[in-house]
Amino acid sequence: MQLGTRLFDRADRLVRAALTAAKHQELSGIVFWAALIGICGAFTGVGFRAAVRLVQRLLTGSSAGLVETAEVLPWWARIAVPTIGGVFAGALLWAGQRILRQRRPIDYMEAVAVGNGQLSSRAALLQATSSFFTIGSGGSIGREGPMVQLAAAAASKIGQWTQAPVPRLRLLVACGASAGIAAAYNAPIAGALFVAEVVLGSIAMESFGPLIVASVVSDATSRHFLGYGPVYLVPHINFGATWELALYALLGVLLGHAAPPYLALLDRARRWFRRLRWPLPVTLALGGLVVGIISVGVPQVWGNGYSVVNDMLNDKLEFKLLGLVLVAKLVSTAASVGSGANGGILTPTLFMGAAFGALYADGLHFMHPELTSQGAAYAVVGMGCFLAATTHAPLTSILLIFEMTLDYEVVLPLMLACVTGHYVARIYRQGESVYTRTLKAKGPGDKEEWNLRQITALIRPPGLQLHRDSLLSNALDRPSGGANTAYVLDSQNQLVGQLDIAAVRRQVREQPAGPLALVSQFAQPAPPVLTPEMLLGNALDVFIAYRAKQLPVVSGQWSPVLIGEVSRHDLLLAIQDRMAQRPSKSQAH
Repeated sequence: MQLGTRLFDRADRLVRAALTAAKHQELSGIVFWAALIGICGAFTGVGFRAAVRLVQRLLTGSSAGLVETAEVLPWWARIAVPTIGGVFAGALLWAGQRILRQRRPIDYMEAVAVGNGQLSSRAALLQATSSFFTIGSGGSIGREGPMVQLAAAAASKIGQWTQAPVPRLRLLVACGASAGIAAAYNAPIAGALFVAEVVLGSIAMESFGPLIVASVVSDATSRHFLGYGPVYLVPHINFGATWELALYALLGVLLGHAAPPYLALLDRARRWFRRLRWPLPVTLALGGLVVGIISVGVPQVWGNGYSVVNDMLNDKLEFKLLGLVLVAKLVSTAASVGSGANGGILTPTLFMGAAFGALYADGLHFMHPELTSQGAAYAVVGMGCFLAATTHAPLTSILLIFEMTLDYEVVLPLMLACVTGHYVARIYRQGESVYTRTLKAKGPGDKEEWNLRQITALIRPPGLQLHRDSLLSNALDRPSGGANTAYVLDSQNQLVGQLDIAAVRRQVREQPAGPLALVSQFAQPAPPVLTPEMLLGNALDVFIAYRAKQLPVVSGQWSPVLIGEVSRHDLLLAIQDRMAQRPSKSQAH
């Protein structure tokens, strides 16, 4: 244990020193790709929304809001549409499992937190297509999940196309998730912070900076170029006198106790549907049937509930209807999630928080009519508080609601309620959140595992390579692709030196070389080399000692066949990942 602590402290000092020496040019590439991923995230979000509207129009004949559509449909259609949508959604998943031969698709959180960053674009498209029918037919589930998965899959494809090493590929996928959340909620800060806080477990600028770039570009593209505005229309709200902060804290306590039973209900619904062992089309149809039957009496359960939450924020729902809608939505969401439908859980959670908060406000005003705060104030704070209690991401919840309201008055009650709800909810379920199952490590669990990882996954194809017996004139005429240094190899592809291309060109201009001059005459000694089995910490020692941006990787010290190179930036990201995971694992013990 002492050895592991000393290794951790030593690596921490080395990382800090290396980050201080790192130049801004190293981040220019990742920032460019993050911006491109942000644009892709915005367009995938727009395409997803359009596809959902198309499916809704095909199934219902209406392109209005889902709740408004349900209200005008006859009772039998309210039952039939979600059921038929479930059949189509389940049939697509069933067929996809046989075509792709993949029983369980990889989630973007798993790909970033414990995977290699690779996501299947075909699997993501299949899941999104299935969710078109679930959401478009009125399923009680959010659309943010498939939107984020699509954006993350696009980012993974970009990273694989550029041959990004594993740490950088994981960061690019995280940028895609950040862009997807920003496009779904028009909340760029909360989108970036959600991925950093929940998925990466770190807000170090080495990774948080690209997340911000991706989410800001995604939000700007969605809002200013594609014309999509906020999903929640929050009016100006009076949050009451200062002493009422105690009431918001009490709301946090209540919702902190309510969040674990809510998560337990979703888990129980999943287990119940799983025990049926029915084919996917039948299972998802059953989930849709439950939603349809409930919607006969309460049409507000259809869809993600944006319009219903807007009614709560504008005090348009009475106390009795609020209670009925809350219970109906709770059962409908459990049916949709439990049946295995593809969709997000974030939006239904916000719905529950708003309903809880609105009911709480009505009860307070009934007991104490002289309260100065509006009912919508408790609904808004309830949204953030319940989200914090279920995700254990209080900072993200605070910023998401603040970006929705853009009202500074919400900050104090929101912060108090979110933090209170978070700490109360952590008492239950061993502190598990709604995302714990996805983020549980599936790899080695040793506390010093980060130090034992080798650089194998970081190796990328080598840059410019020159044969030592080739003519210098031919070598200088070759396009360098922006590289300043070339690796010099012998006839057996063994690394024997390096060539500073810019320096040699200056030297040749000042003192021309003969037409038969060889590369070997101008080559410098080979730089320090890495080997594939080298540990991350040992490789970092070499980078710091040599002050290099990238170093060659050879097959072995005694047979230095060039097989690739490793970037200092990628190495720092890998070590940061290991260091971010270590405290959480030690706390778990």
